[in-house]
Amino acid sequence: MDFTDSDLVVVTGANGHVAQHVISQLLSSHTPVRIRGTVRSSMVAQKLYAAFEPFVSGGRLEIAIVPDLTVDGAFDDALQGATYVAHIASPLNISPENVENDLLIPAIKGNICILESIMKQTGIKAVVITSSFVAAFDARHGFREGYTYSSADWNPISYDEAADPRHDMSQYPEMWRPWITYMASRTFAEKAAWDFYRKHQPTWALSTLLPSFIGGPFVLPLTNGADSLTFSTGLIWRTALGGEPLFHNDFPHWVDVRDVAKAHIQALIIPAAWGRRLMLGPWPLLFSDIARIVQKHYPDMNSTRENQQVTAVA
Repeated sequence: MDFTDSDLVVVTGANGHVAQHVISQLLSSHTPVRIRGTVRSSMVAQKLYAAFEPFVSGGRLEIAIVPDLTVDGAFDDALQGATYVAHIASPLNISPENVENDLLIPAIKGNICILESIMKQTGIKAVVITSSFVAAFDARHGFREGYTYSSADWNPISYDEAADPRHDMSQYPEMWRPWITYMASRTFAEKAAWDFYRKHQPTWALSTLLPSFIGGPFVLPLTNGADSLTFSTGLIWRTALGGEPLFHNDFPHWVDVRDVAKAHIQALIIPAAWGRRLMLGPWPLLFSDIARIVQKHYPDMNSTRENQQVTAVA
């Protein structure tokens, strides 16, 4: 299969690291598919208009404002006329005051609300949702020598455990403890999407992608400098600058953002991907490896391998 010039692909979170590459690759496609990106404010929309101006004026790209992903019907207008949906946007709150109300419920609703809006449309063929490898990762064990993760794996934390402020974090390696509730939110959000899909058995196909750490360039200008970086690209930047060692990462698998974007597009148009959870994270890359690459290409930067030595992983 391939897109046709009558197709309309909706890409949520259009200003995000992955989504901006999805849009760029779609616009570079030999088929003049139309794209509608969603963002949360008109200020952000203006950045996309500026970056992709020829395609905006040419009618191939438009931007819709969806201020809150968790409001019922929030995507109804943005999905009008869509044939494919790449739902990449996700609520993010690393330090919630109340884990259940501020993190778990918004993450779940962020998926359910768009799926309910999709159900109101008649022409949608396929939907891909960005999940995360942490939805499959068992943080209690970290890297397991000889173990191969598959689509059958799920993060085993229960909803009640994640929502409980007294949940015993000592059972997890120290490096993962600050992220346990975030990992849980991605897990329950993806599970909710699959539960919805199985319950309603729609005519469109669903796939989810589970990338690991995502690195690579940005399409949009970083208007706030390093403050505009994602968590993963921020790790690369901090490694490049040298200074204090980063945390011990016992599962340092990375994937290039351009490959993640390509996977989203392929998941929409390749039937073999439909109905599947697809993991993305082929390359083990230690912080010391990143420092070595920086030293080679940018010798004037202060990156030091000695500052980023961690146990090598096969």
